[in-house]
Amino acid sequence: MVFATGEGDKWFGRNRAKLDSFDPASDLPLKLVELFSLRPRATMEVGAANGFRLWAIHERYGSRVVAVERSESAIADGRSRFPKIQFVNALANAIPLSVSFDLVILNAVFHWIGRANLLRSIAEIDRLLIDGGFLIIGDFAPSRATRVPYHHRLQQDVYTYKQNYADLFLASALYQSVAFLLSDHANKGALVADTSDHDRWGVWLLRKTLEGNYVDARHVP
Repeated sequence: MVFATGEGDKWFGRNRAKLDSFDPASDLPLKLVELFSLRPRATMEVGAANGFRLWAIHERYGSRVVAVERSESAIADGRSRFPKIQFVNALANAIPLSVSFDLVILNAVFHWIGRANLLRSIAEIDRLLIDGGFLIIGDFAPSRATRVPYHHRLQQDVYTYKQNYADLFLASALYQSVAFLLSDHANKGALVADTSDHDRWGVWLLRKTLEGNYVDARHVP
């Protein structure tokens, strides 16, 4: 994963000014939290940067907030700004936590994860989310799985991967789809009716339910 070899710090450097002007009112993951009155008690965000979104959640709901982030620059900045956030320097496929959360957020994260670590990352997210908890995924939503050369490292054969990541959780029958918001990559805060397949951006709210999707065979005609 490129974020483990310095790209996390470079990404944060390129995007720090944009994060400084973060507007919670136009953030689609926060909009889902508000629309469905989630009121999380414990929230983990993977790929949280300096914790800008988690801070908004803490201020609104008093939630215990944990940021999983690989960029040391982002973590240092977040610790100086947001003292109530617990920062953990880790990748999605190996999160050194044993506590559970009722809300987990991955926004613009899954398409960065190397394919060898994708299922392991999904298992880590599932391990840390309680039964009945909610998962928010924001990522590309093309009609078919696509890999795209990463424009900052074109000479190094590095790719990002676009696909419907919510489907991977839903296929397990352990998650239910609660809501889906459609946006586009250029303006993730704006809802759209449609957009080009390449720029199609989705934000999903899923609910984990270990038994809720199963029909008891004794009740099947």
